[in-house]
Amino acid sequence: MEIINLKEINKKYNNGKPNEVHALRGVDLVINKGDSIAIMGVSGSGKSTLLNIIGCLDKSTSGEYLLDGVNINSKNATELAEIRNNMFGFILQSYGLIESDKVMNNVRIPLLFSKKYKPSEQKDRIETVLNKLKIFNLKNTKVRDLSGGQKQRVAIARAMVNAPEIILADEPTSALDSTTANEIISVLKELQQKGNTIIVVTHDQNVANKLDRIVHIVDGKIVEQSTM
Repeated sequence: MEIINLKEINKKYNNGKPNEVHALRGVDLVINKGDSIAIMGVSGSGKSTLLNIIGCLDKSTSGEYLLDGVNINSKNATELAEIRNNMFGFILQSYGLIESDKVMNNVRIPLLFSKKYKPSEQKDRIETVLNKLKIFNLKNTKVRDLSGGQKQRVAIARAMVNAPEIILADEPTSALDSTTANEIISVLKELQQKGNTIIVVTHDQNVANKLDRIVHIVDGKIVEQSTM
């Protein structure tokens, strides 16, 4: 069953101005529930723009985006914020964590904007996720005292904590050594096995090869899709 359907998606920045940038050009992409997808392309190819549109962080200039059958282009900013928090978990290239705060508080952030878990349930939910990622013992440790691999696990925990359907990861292994990178991809694959849809932007062919499908994007166009 499809969860994401992009039809003729175009994205222009500075639309109609001399410095206009056509970041996406007629992108068609269907992603089914439970898929794992790698989006690959050189810097400036449009892959991060595509990820931002999928994650409702940005809107296309034209085209249609159906998310679980809902037309995203018709939603206002408040509705998009609610969709983002309920449907997506975001894993950022630079972790996006508050270095001076504890692991527990970093992971709690999505729950502060959600109605899925009552305040009385949040501590148990956070601890459950930390335990699954084998970092429960770090819950009271400040982020600045963690290794790169530990920080990425915290970022994954934060992405998971609100039980989203879709995990979006932007270069999640770029700052990690190969052994730790493989561990992080294994965690993402485990999430897929439990029903999550996983979408990863990556430059790393080894990472891409571990996912079910690779989407190649060049100059804002999808030029090839391959199944692993």
